[in-house]
Amino acid sequence: MELIIKDLNLKDEDKEILLVAAMLHDVWWANVPEKYQVAKDKEDKVKWLKLHVSEAPKIIRKILKEINYKKEKIEKIAAIVKSHKFANPRKLEKKLLIDADNLSDMFPDQFKSDYTSYNQSPESLYIFRLENNKFYTKQSKDIFEKQLEKLRQEFKIKR
Repeated sequence: MELIIKDLNLKDEDKEILLVAAMLHDVWWANVPEKYQVAKDKEDKVKWLKLHVSEAPKIIRKILKEINYKKEKIEKIAAIVKSHKFANPRKLEKKLLIDADNLSDMFPDQFKSDYTSYNQSPESLYIFRLENNKFYTKQSKDIFEKQLEKLRQEFKIKR
């Protein structure tokens, strides 16, 4: 998220809200059984993804309330997080979280973890990411292109 928003003309409070949303958006994912996190069956995976998205705001509210975060900020964060999957957002902050979530898979440690978990070759995951990632912002598209090249070089992917 920091890479995406650093050059955007956003208020400090909006940047803070986006950073907190990015840090906490997958907080419920740990409750998803591992076999469904890497499920090949699309119906199973979608069921758990939807549950993950609907339950995360409850945990986020609890965590942020415990550290005396302002209620108004908590609700903004929860709304942003709730829209990070299965959405066609209109608001910039929701687009930014979706972009950040998609970009998080493009860094070497996560990329390696993903191809190992999904039992894929680096090449097949690279092609999948190349063909299936959609970004809302120019900043995210630019970061994606740079990361693709870094992954291609690091994992010696011919393309």
